[in-house]
Amino acid sequence: MRVVVTGASSGIGRAFCELILSSRTEAKVLGVGRNEAKLNELKLKYGGRFDYVVADLSIIGEIRRVVDEVKRCLGSVDVLVNNAGFGTYKDVLNHSDDDVLGLVGVNFVAPYVLVRDLVGCMGRGSVIVNVLTAGIYVLMVELSMYGASKLALYYVTEVLRRRLKDRGITVVSVFPGVVSTEFHRRAGLRGISGGVPAEVVARAILKAVEERREEVFIPKYLKVLKVVGPKLIPWYGFKLSKTQHHD
Repeated sequence: MRVVVTGASSGIGRAFCELILSSRTEAKVLGVGRNEAKLNELKLKYGGRFDYVVADLSIIGEIRRVVDEVKRCLGSVDVLVNNAGFGTYKDVLNHSDDDVLGLVGVNFVAPYVLVRDLVGCMGRGSVIVNVLTAGIYVLMVELSMYGASKLALYYVTEVLRRRLKDRGITVVSVFPGVVSTEFHRRAGLRGISGGVPAEVVARAILKAVEERREEVFIPKYLKVLKVVGPKLIPWYGFKLSKTQHHD
């Protein structure tokens, strides 16, 4: 099994790499991330079964370099996990041009380009996993551009699923709720606690891959948002205090 995972240096991506490498002894994983030290820890731990590419997926040239490295290192791809993503807690009118371009680049453009350019390396039985957010079913007032970029990825994921079905490629949509990672701190919020452990999300993703499930909500009860959520219920999330700031 040849696997590509973006956002592999921390959070859900790292947890998934650890899980598949420890449970599937035949798996070879290529991780993509920005923290080389963290990626190298996995390489030292798993040896030749894990390799990595250090890349900034907000830059189109870096995305294309990842494609080249995947083809060079793996040749073919059995599982592609588009997990990399980030958000910024800001008022909708306070995002700079760079904020918007960066969010859309990492959360939408990168996964789309990776699918488009790597699908030729994927045969029947392969799986594409796009990590979205259950937040697309509510109105994330303070994560508006994150929500918008993930909603765009959701839309194209639905189209890709139908487009690739005849080729025997399964497309999986993953809808996590709040996850216990560094996401909120990096988004500019301090003192966040709680959420589902990244390892729980990783196990749910692997199960979906193995069972060829088209969607998975974590926790499962969040699936109710498919019924009530399209009305985009306002969700203000964690309120920013005057002492909190954005990275």
